[in-house]
Amino acid sequence: MKSIYILLFVGLLVFSCDVLEPQPQQELDASTALVDAGSAAGILSGTYSLMQDIDYYGLEYIMNNDLLADNAVFEGFFDSQLEMDQQAVPNTNIWITDVWPDIYVVISSANLLITGVNNIEDPALDKDAVLGEAHAVRALGYFDLLRYFGEHYDNSSAFGVPVILEPIPNNDFNQIPDLPRSSVAEVYDQIINDLDMAIPLLAGSDDTGTMNYWAALSLRARVNLYQQNYDQALADADSVITRGPFVLEPNLDDVFSTTESSGESIFEIEFNEQDQSEYNTYLFRRDEYNVDTTLLNSFEEGDARANFFTNLRGRDRTTKYSDNTNSNNAKIFRLAELYLIRSEAAVFSSDDSNAGTADLNAIRNRAGLEDLAAIASTEDYVDALLSERRAELNFEGHRFFDLVRLGRAQAVLGLESFRRILPIPRTELQVSDALVQNPGYSAE
Repeated sequence: MKSIYILLFVGLLVFSCDVLEPQPQQELDASTALVDAGSAAGILSGTYSLMQDIDYYGLEYIMNNDLLADNAVFEGFFDSQLEMDQQAVPNTNIWITDVWPDIYVVISSANLLITGVNNIEDPALDKDAVLGEAHAVRALGYFDLLRYFGEHYDNSSAFGVPVILEPIPNNDFNQIPDLPRSSVAEVYDQIINDLDMAIPLLAGSDDTGTMNYWAALSLRARVNLYQQNYDQALADADSVITRGPFVLEPNLDDVFSTTESSGESIFEIEFNEQDQSEYNTYLFRRDEYNVDTTLLNSFEEGDARANFFTNLRGRDRTTKYSDNTNSNNAKIFRLAELYLIRSEAAVFSSDDSNAGTADLNAIRNRAGLEDLAAIASTEDYVDALLSERRAELNFEGHRFFDLVRLGRAQAVLGLESFRRILPIPRTELQVSDALVQNPGYSAE
């Protein structure tokens, strides 16, 4: 595990509250970096800045999901993305080598806040707010690691990811143990524990640029859905839909036509002209992440969501990120997904294949489609659900995970069973005696 920390505290410990002008104080220890309200705010702001990395929510964590699935094709020259598109990812893949430590850097930043904020005596510090966001961010980080690198679909699996809950003392990398992998159940327990702590601390917060109360509740709904804890997923999704300040935008263009958050945005990683994302560059201006023809052919006639595509220079591409200033936000949670979560949870908590039809129809009607006919079986419901999730959430980082967790990855993608998750990076295995590779992948 030591290699994930080589850059762990570079740009991590002390940030200016203005993330565009960070102070060059990376040499400070964890024990001296977090001292007052200003430094806590700076580190929290810096944590979101770390999440903007191109390997994480700046582009690739979301878009590589669609490459692994059947929504996107890669027509560029980067081997890492070509390997994703070909569904033959080795443990030397550049992206997995980079994203593994990048997410642990975010987690370590949250760890610093969680373990240090209560020691600060500053009346200007809102400890609950900082701790709530830090716990929610850590939960998201571990969930994101687990979905790519752990057998998240099997709660009995030993193949989770290492769980680290403390910052590294005094920046001394020699003190970092070679941590073994936690089980899938242990990782999920940590995620839920963090969210259970975060949600009451965040009560009243709704800033869509942060992990606010509703975002933490949405994450808990999503996590419980993955775990097939359908009653809890249903309750949390329903709470966001019925109590939250969000609405399904009547006009779909309003969801993506602006760089500002829409009325259905719950949490977005925010970018602007000075602090840019890479979505427009790679999905629109350059000929790299393009649209799979099977996605284009999957839309029903009259579906307004089919209008979010265009052909430019002979290639089909999504227009969800068409702002040419690269101010396109990463949409992590929006209300449409919560309707889809509530629908799925309602069906599988009741074993009634029509229990979630109303929520599917709400999403369909907004897109200009008629109500679904009665659904005969849960298998038919899964077909309808996957169709709606693909139409609604394409190029937002869900399709591959959906196919895996709903047991359709091998049938739809022709995927070898072990490739439902990615390999642990070779660089990590080389420096750790405790870390083991995922089954089916090379351990060397």
